[in-house]
Amino acid sequence: MSENKKKLHSVHSTLEDDVPFSEKDNESDLANQALKGLLEPSDEIVNALADCKAKLGGIRLNMGSMNLAFVPFEVKALTDLRILNLRDNKLTMFPSDVCAALNELEELNLAQNELAYLPENISVMSNLKKLQLSRNQLKELPMGLFGLPALQELRLDNNLLVNLQGQIADCHVLRTIVLSNNFLKEIPHRMAELKFLSKVDLSGNPIDKCPPNVMLLHQKNELLLHKSKRKGLIKRSHVLKKTMDDNLERILLEEQNEIDAMNEGGDIDMA
Repeated sequence: MSENKKKLHSVHSTLEDDVPFSEKDNESDLANQALKGLLEPSDEIVNALADCKAKLGGIRLNMGSMNLAFVPFEVKALTDLRILNLRDNKLTMFPSDVCAALNELEELNLAQNELAYLPENISVMSNLKKLQLSRNQLKELPMGLFGLPALQELRLDNNLLVNLQGQIADCHVLRTIVLSNNFLKEIPHRMAELKFLSKVDLSGNPIDKCPPNVMLLHQKNELLLHKSKRKGLIKRSHVLKKTMDDNLERILLEEQNEIDAMNEGGDIDMA
């Protein structure tokens, strides 16, 4: 060891020796408490897990809007889970080991998180029928997603997608796909192979190329949406009119009562 290194080692040893054992113990305790706080589930998580087991038969778990930064470790133990809601949290990733553990899952809601990617082994969720990924930060999709044989509904609106792989056609039973508000310029021609596809939403994308039958489904969806909005407006206008009529009737009645009271008062004074 060189003379400089010996001196440096000596200084470090002296500094460590000068720190009382009590301070070292306190620092260790604080670190352990901080780690425990991160790993220990909150009361909200504990209650959600308890409800899943006691009230929902262990097949449905609702952890939406819990401000979660990661999927709680306890979720992996719920191997009979069919429906998992993690909507509106702060998740930046969905762990591959959770995919492997929950291969009986049929519905997964990861909307309104901060996901930038999905694990490739999502394909092991072979029973997944409904996957909601709206309002995340996805720029591309893993190839494993196209290996989901039971997938019927896929929602990817309000992400950062610039490309949709042709392998989407491998999701043979897909019925609904929502891709609105991304950056897609081209819809792969293979998407026309999806025989069960009945709902397509491409709005808010700079589409240049799209198979005719897929575009037709998109236009049909827009028309239905327009009709639905129109019906909603008509219904609200009827409710508003009825409210105004009721209010007007009440006001007229109150005014008539006041006039009658004034007339009665006038008769008494004259007497």
